[in-house]
Amino acid sequence: MKDKERSIFKDLLPLYHEGLLSKETAEWIEEAAENDEELQKILKMSEAELPKEQIASSVHESQMFKRINRKLSLYQLMFMAISFFLAIRTSLLNESFGFILWYAVLGLAVYLFYRDIKLVILLSFAPIFIWGMGDILAGWDAADGTGFVEHLLYAVFGAFMLAVIHCFFAAAGMMIGWLSLKLKESS
Repeated sequence: MKDKERSIFKDLLPLYHEGLLSKETAEWIEEAAENDEELQKILKMSEAELPKEQIASSVHESQMFKRINRKLSLYQLMFMAISFFLAIRTSLLNESFGFILWYAVLGLAVYLFYRDIKLVILLSFAPIFIWGMGDILAGWDAADGTGFVEHLLYAVFGAFMLAVIHCFFAAAGMMIGWLSLKLKESS
């Protein structure tokens, strides 16, 4: 057999073992191996499985994944802190209507990162509620003639309504995140 045909024979062996050759080409390989002892040896060697050797890796997977997860968590926290800062900075207590956008961004970011509705509600409701309570209670001296209990009830109700308004826009952002995840899953 010529050197060119031997090279073709060797090149076709992987396809032959996978059963990817046409019937005629597979028969040619079998006939060539029958007529040549060297090709028979090559055919038998190619059928034998190679010894599987464990390769020692210098990479510790658990440490690598811990490091990656730590970085991702840090980036998530940084993004969340920026969103939270912008949301609080533009809240209704600062007499700004930019809170509508930033609380939607806060709700979207929290939901996309943690996929937890309770966390979205907590992060959008609790800080504004506490801030609103403090702000209204700090103005008690300006509330002419109201008693402490009456002013406290007014503070609770006012802070609650303020927090609900902010929470509503965070929930709108959360719904955008939920819908985008559902669209991504369906496609």
